[in-house]
Amino acid sequence: MLRMLFFLGLAFIAFIVGSVVLSILFGVAVGVLVLAVKILALAAIAYLAIRIISPSTAASLRDRVERETLHRI
Repeated sequence: MLRMLFFLGLAFIAFIVGSVVLSILFGVAVGVLVLAVKILALAAIAYLAIRIISPSTAASLRDRVERETLHRI
């Protein structure tokens, strides 16, 4: 009986520690995802501004990105 209570308490502590660790990991993952979305949004706005102001520069950027991604594939 005492051994069962000990293991039940140990399982409860493991559950609490696991829950805390998972909440921290998911919190960090969500923070990184939010940061990535913000950076992509700023890059899209900057590209749109460059495209409106100087279409030739935007075409040059687009060609450079397409050329680099094709070499990686």
